[in-house]
Amino acid sequence: MNYTIFGIIYILFAYLLGSFPTSAIIARLVGGINLSETGSGNLGATNVTRVIGKKYGIITLIIDALKGFLPVFIAFKDCRYFHFSFVILSIIIIAPVIGHCYSVYIKFKGGKGVATALGVFLAISPEAVVMALFIFIVMVFLSKYISLSSITAAFFMPFLIFYNLKNLDIFIASCFISLLIIYKHIPNIKRLLNGTESKINHPHIK
Repeated sequence: MNYTIFGIIYILFAYLLGSFPTSAIIARLVGGINLSETGSGNLGATNVTRVIGKKYGIITLIIDALKGFLPVFIAFKDCRYFHFSFVILSIIIIAPVIGHCYSVYIKFKGGKGVATALGVFLAISPEAVVMALFIFIVMVFLSKYISLSSITAAFFMPFLIFYNLKNLDIFIASCFISLLIIYKHIPNIKRLLNGTESKINHPHIK
């Protein structure tokens, strides 16, 4: 068997699974809403919560996390059988998050990748996720900004992954995901800098 070709097929599968537009579909099915034109316009669990309700936001969060968790968990479990190199595994790690942020099903639009990245990192290192979650919670408590807390946790995640796994390829893949999440938060960063970003106790969180 040509394991390189199989690895490429698996990467494509991971991307297509990550591309599943959970929030857009739930918004359409539940409220007949075009989520990209409602609320903050972001195609993610936070905007689903804002527009439709907390219950559907949680459902979106879980599904989006599973999009990242499942392909990476299976790939790591079966990497010896399929002879996946760490380079292939690293691309598999990245693929679902790219799919969520740039979904082929909705003209390469998407969310900010936080929930899907959470699923990916849970499959790689649950210990690192626990530490990043602690950072996130502390930042939320101190700043009251979800966006700033997400950016901070994303920034530290690659270093937490490396601390736990000591693998350079996975560290680089984690850095790519972290930078992508921060890049997708640029509008939030601009609002943070000019003082217009809403806090969690504000009715119009973006």
